[in-house]
Amino acid sequence: MKTIRFTREDLDLFSSASHDRNPLHLSDDYAYRTPYGERVVFGVLDGLTALGSAADRPACGLSSVEFEFFDTALLGVNYSVEATESDLPESTVRVLDGRRPVLEAVLSFRAGTPRQSWQAAEWQPTLSEPEDLSSAQLMAGQRVRGSYAPSLRHLEIFCSQAQLKQTWLTHPHVAALMWASYLVGMELPGKRALFSRLRIEFQDSPRTVAPFDYEAEITEISDLGELTIHAILRSGGMAWATAKIGAHVRDDLPQVTMASVESLVGRSQVLAGKVALVTGASRGLGAAMVRVLALHGATVVLNFMCSQDQAEQLRDSLAQTAGKIILERGDAGSLEWCKDGAKRIAAQFARLDFLLCNASPTLLPLWLEASAAERVNSFVQRSLAMVSAPMMVFLPMLAAGNGWNVLVSSSAVTQPHSHFPHYVVGKSAAEALVRAASTEYRSVSSLIIRPTRLLTDLTNTPFGRRGSLPPECVAASLLKRLLGPPCPGKVEVLDRFSPLTDDSR
Repeated sequence: MKTIRFTREDLDLFSSASHDRNPLHLSDDYAYRTPYGERVVFGVLDGLTALGSAADRPACGLSSVEFEFFDTALLGVNYSVEATESDLPESTVRVLDGRRPVLEAVLSFRAGTPRQSWQAAEWQPTLSEPEDLSSAQLMAGQRVRGSYAPSLRHLEIFCSQAQLKQTWLTHPHVAALMWASYLVGMELPGKRALFSRLRIEFQDSPRTVAPFDYEAEITEISDLGELTIHAILRSGGMAWATAKIGAHVRDDLPQVTMASVESLVGRSQVLAGKVALVTGASRGLGAAMVRVLALHGATVVLNFMCSQDQAEQLRDSLAQTAGKIILERGDAGSLEWCKDGAKRIAAQFARLDFLLCNASPTLLPLWLEASAAERVNSFVQRSLAMVSAPMMVFLPMLAAGNGWNVLVSSSAVTQPHSHFPHYVVGKSAAEALVRAASTEYRSVSSLIIRPTRLLTDLTNTPFGRRGSLPPECVAASLLKRLLGPPCPGKVEVLDRFSPLTDDSR
């Protein structure tokens, strides 16, 4: 069984060949703010690379190719490729992460040696940046038209590196697949796209000229926002391929404003003079907790690791509150950073009243199997470090002022999710650490928060958004508890949260 592994250089080469410049694959900053947390592999790149494992059929031509994307391939992961051949005019190629399916390609063939010739010229795309269309800007019947050709030089390099040597897989076939990546990633829907499926049927055309013309139309939009796109590819006025494409649209999260948060928690100075440290606080639930604390007068040390712009925007948006925001960039899982941060907090404020451990590694699905062992163990270790390091360093400061030790956990601890054993273990271990710490630091009040799936950047997919809880609801419930009586030497669990009302949206 063949193994494939993708690098940043592979992404750059495919982008140069296909002209697909979607930032999910090319921009570290953009990808970090998505559920993947890092640049991911182009779906068509994954599929084409897998096709290199399919057997040659010298007496056959390619009739159709179908890709179904079950998951997104990541950089630096070894994927196995399983090719199934039969006497029937069909082959199946699967990309697997252990037992977990990532992609399936189904190839259909017709009898006869391929007759396609390829006459191509260099072509420059009209788009240098992808369209940024939300679901509200897309509708059934919407069409795009244009011309397309891959970069000929980069196409040759790509086919050589991917070992696409089969006689049935000609340059027009590869160009059509690259066109599909360009269409979805750059035009329809563009920047917000998540490729879900693709089928291209090829005519037995003796000659294909590139650039070729295409016309694509959205024929359906599902309740989950998946587009169904039908397209025709023409060369010299004659149709030589038809395509049916599925792609989801990642919409923006609902905007959280100071007014919407204030409508939930109000505004006061009841926490004036109090100091809080929130880890992982530039976005999502961390940012929501910063907002509610600042609205009631607390000085909040806002820890973040990568999202400088978001952290600064959050700080500036709270300038008119009674609280104060101090930015602290660093790795919450680093004992050295925590020690240095403790010195700065002690020197400036001489106290710490609230420690809110919210930072967590990027969460992606894994199965509990040997092929994922290194990633599972690494996630658990990293997840626990983001709680243990701050607690080890800051608990003495909390104890001196009878403060609160707050852990953001998850309902997955009591209701485990399939595909996320590493997350369940990491949160369970963190909760155990809080319970152990409560026996050692008897003057500290401990609170474990167990929300269900939250509506944040990390869950902002068509399926992840369904039934997700707005983070400001959790932050509002947290504030209410912190303003109540302390529970020194005890651990409380907060797992009930009031939904947003229409007035607070």
